[in-house]
Amino acid sequence: MIYLFSLLALTLNPFVWMKKYKSRTFLFAQATRVIAGLIVLFLLSYVGLIDHTWQAFLSYGSLFWGIFLLIDVLYAKERLISINLLAGVLLLLFFGYLHVIYPLTVTKAKYNFVAEKTTVVTRDAQSMNEQHIPVVPEKYARYKSEKILGELAHVSYYELGHTSLQKIDGHLYWVTPVDYSGFFKWMKSHRIPGYIRMSAEDENANASFVKKEMRYVPSAYFSENLKRLVRSENKAPILFRPSFEPDESGKPYYVVAYGYYNKLRQIPNIKGVFVVDPKTGKIRSYPMNKLPAFIDQAIPSNVAEQWNAWYGENVHGFWNKIFAQEDIKRPTEWSHSDEVNGVFDHALDLNWFTDFTRPKSGSGAMVGYSMLNTRTGKITYYSGANGLLNGKSAMNVAEKTFKQNKYEAGIPNLYTIYGQETWVVPLMDSNDVLRELMLIHAKNENVYSAEADKRSLFDTYKYAVATKLGGDSTVPTNQALIKKLEGAVTQVYKYQDSESRQTVTQFMIKGSEKIFTVSSGQNPYSVFLKVGDSVSIQYIDTDETVSAVKTFTLQSKK
Repeated sequence: MIYLFSLLALTLNPFVWMKKYKSRTFLFAQATRVIAGLIVLFLLSYVGLIDHTWQAFLSYGSLFWGIFLLIDVLYAKERLISINLLAGVLLLLFFGYLHVIYPLTVTKAKYNFVAEKTTVVTRDAQSMNEQHIPVVPEKYARYKSEKILGELAHVSYYELGHTSLQKIDGHLYWVTPVDYSGFFKWMKSHRIPGYIRMSAEDENANASFVKKEMRYVPSAYFSENLKRLVRSENKAPILFRPSFEPDESGKPYYVVAYGYYNKLRQIPNIKGVFVVDPKTGKIRSYPMNKLPAFIDQAIPSNVAEQWNAWYGENVHGFWNKIFAQEDIKRPTEWSHSDEVNGVFDHALDLNWFTDFTRPKSGSGAMVGYSMLNTRTGKITYYSGANGLLNGKSAMNVAEKTFKQNKYEAGIPNLYTIYGQETWVVPLMDSNDVLRELMLIHAKNENVYSAEADKRSLFDTYKYAVATKLGGDSTVPTNQALIKKLEGAVTQVYKYQDSESRQTVTQFMIKGSEKIFTVSSGQNPYSVFLKVGDSVSIQYIDTDETVSAVKTFTLQSKK
């Protein structure tokens, strides 16, 4: 049906037809125009996969129909042909208005659209479970995946697809689909043998290949192309960037978000997802409020980037964005990476994370950060992060710490760890091999830990928080980790910390197997602690043997 629009390419003037319908040259020109119209419709519909809606017709049709009408200048001497030319000029002007001027007039509407989805809070009060904090960077996961790819039969047929962070059976993995490396390789194969996954939580894990045959994938062609398959059965909705998502058993699916545009194709509004079985091509549709539990990413990253930019930059409209820039905040831009990063929260829900900085270039501090829930589209903006290190500054701290090694920092992510906003920064060598891990306190870059393994990393950071921030009452601590204990001291060990120049006291209390740590900066009386003294403490309770003391009271001496 859509190809009937190719008839609009004809000369739509009856007087021209009455005079020239016997001319072979004229009929050939008209046939050529219809063929050109068919080619344009083919490119837009089959290749571009545009939606079959009136908004799409206005957006694209105004350009091509306007051009075909202006071609009628060849018949300028005929009656009423000026109407064709005027209509062509008006259509082209409308196209320019629609794509250049109109988007500027809905700047505030874009902000309002996102603001309705946004809740502003001060800070994240819940600490992240250490087990589920990913420490393996995407680059290292792809480095490991490349090695697995090289072991496949007919390896030249394939290449790595887009790597994404996924939750599978309660654990976090880097998942990389295998794609065709080109048209002729697809012609020879017509089958993808599987995908590659690697733990994002365990820096010592290796990547593994999951054998799951697939046919309908984004890198295939013609009827086997994933989005073309979905479009063939769903003409009207907007189709967004697909994501590759295995279920809890490891069975792969592709998830294609769908929706509609508000404000004449200016504001994408996602309404649900199509879930495609890449082996059989079976498609199921789900609205946003009924997504299958295994789907982590219903909102694509490029849509999240748009929404964050609108929320930060469009707050007072277009002219303020250009000139006064009052209340403007801009998402951090990363080179060679998406501007949002996948972060799983304490409930293991995937969020698109980005931090915001001031418009002034080179700013090293953030004014806040946002977490966009990828299943619901709801955004939480954390305004209490004003003044914290932004992501690029955290990368700079990490790289300067290992300046002699010339390690490159991976994309950092912000988590609440032990009640502290903390940047998790991986460091890799020039071959993308993971070498070091760092936790950097977002408020005080001098509080950090750097280790080669995850367990030591968190132990060292907890100790750094206790000794260097213990005396700072303005630094919040997750109350869920705070425990109280009173009793007699059974063991005492003291030493001088060379960095903080404080006396650090480690001690044990009768009835507890934990080793408690307190510094003279927290309580100057701690230097007098002896075996047999009675103390009352509040400490940060974790699974480790060594625990950091938050408050310390020396009740009596032996």
